[in-house]
Amino acid sequence: MQLNKNIILNRYIIIVGIFAFCIAIGLYAYLGSFSRYIADDYCETVRMSSTTLINAVVERYSVGAWRAANRYSNILFVGLSEMLGENAMQVTIAGMVSLWAVGLIWSIYEARRLFNIHWNFHFDLLLGVSLAFFSLLQAPHLFQTIYWRSAMMTHFAPLVFGSFLFAFAIRQIRSAESKLPSWLLYVFVFISAFILAGFSEPPTATAVTALLLTILAIFYFIKSPIRKKALNILVWIFVGTFTGLMVMILSPANTSVAQERGVNIFQILSNSFFYSYLFIVDSLKTQPLPTLISTLIPFLLIWLYQQSNLSELSLNQKRIIWITIFAIPFLLWLLIAASFSPSVYGQSFPIERARFLARLLMIVALMLAGGLFGLLAQKIQFKPNLVIGQWLALTMLAMTSIVYPLRTAYYLFTSDMPEYRERAELWDLRDAFIRRHAAQGETDIAIVGFSGVYGIKEIDDNPNHWVNVCAARYYEINSIRAFGAKGQDIIELLSK
Repeated sequence: MQLNKNIILNRYIIIVGIFAFCIAIGLYAYLGSFSRYIADDYCETVRMSSTTLINAVVERYSVGAWRAANRYSNILFVGLSEMLGENAMQVTIAGMVSLWAVGLIWSIYEARRLFNIHWNFHFDLLLGVSLAFFSLLQAPHLFQTIYWRSAMMTHFAPLVFGSFLFAFAIRQIRSAESKLPSWLLYVFVFISAFILAGFSEPPTATAVTALLLTILAIFYFIKSPIRKKALNILVWIFVGTFTGLMVMILSPANTSVAQERGVNIFQILSNSFFYSYLFIVDSLKTQPLPTLISTLIPFLLIWLYQQSNLSELSLNQKRIIWITIFAIPFLLWLLIAASFSPSVYGQSFPIERARFLARLLMIVALMLAGGLFGLLAQKIQFKPNLVIGQWLALTMLAMTSIVYPLRTAYYLFTSDMPEYRERAELWDLRDAFIRRHAAQGETDIAIVGFSGVYGIKEIDDNPNHWVNVCAARYYEINSIRAFGAKGQDIIELLSK
């Protein structure tokens, strides 16, 4: 009787926890409504408005004067984003944060169905939103990674869209096991993988590594009926991803840089693995509480679920779980090194926004390890009283899945939101000021200068600075420059 009560209480805690995580993620998404054009955003928007979508993609890919010119999907993403209308920036960023949670939930649901795990869909929801939450909470540079569209489409967008491709592929693998999918499916996953590869090199290099390891593991160790279908789909995704990586590597813009700099493969690989090790150690030292909580939630969730599960793990299942647990640190090290390798080649240790994927990989590894330990701990009983032990586990689950995200949501609401809102309001005033004076026939406009935000360059006092040039083209004037002002003076000057 007491066990049934705990099962019901566990279900209520999970449901409330889902809502708590959704509140925090919702606030992260809402912060996107305060995003505005800054730095590269002006240049990319002008590029899309001055030519066709295809021409913009080809030019961005082939002209070496542009930063990250070898990428071909970024500017495509900007063009599609701009089609959303006047509030394209805000809608895009808020939407991407929301899609991130949806994609992770779907991925976990499909992976769980693939492995024939029969738990309630609430578990998928909780694990999905908690993974989305911790990835945002621990982002090495949240503003640049999420709220600056130019960087977001490089480091965040491919992961969002990649989660949907991952879930779709698993769904196709586990469905209709008696027959192979049509050629249209292979074409679709190939094109999707190729487009995703064009966003940036770090996630593409990581995907190539992960796909190759997965294909080899399935080929040598899996003998189930879905083996052939899984290999067919994954090989086509691998071919699309690898082709995209080669297209970026061999672009005219990248080839000239490679010839000047030279390529030392051994140094790139050794530094990548060394930096990966440093990153993992530093993350464990600097993020102890989120690390512990992100591991505890799946552990507690699985352990409590197993208390009502009468079937026990077989010796073979336990052996596979232990092998997986021991393999996780090495796979994590390898995949983070793969994600770092393009940055090592281009600029040594990755900048903060380029470490988002590495942080995500760490969180996934920790949550997976926590869940596997929860499975192994099925028969561990709290003594002298099992009921007290279960109540303690329920309390810990409530603290980690309800209190912790709500605490973060409170901080976002009281600290980050006022700051983001104030800057957005000032930007809107400045935008209206520029458009008002441009409508009056002025072509050389001086505006109140803002300080750069979170390391991103604002409009400069030099009208020939590249940000100023792009901003002037965005507003269709000859030149624009900024001058200093403080406090209330800014509002008064922009109101004129």
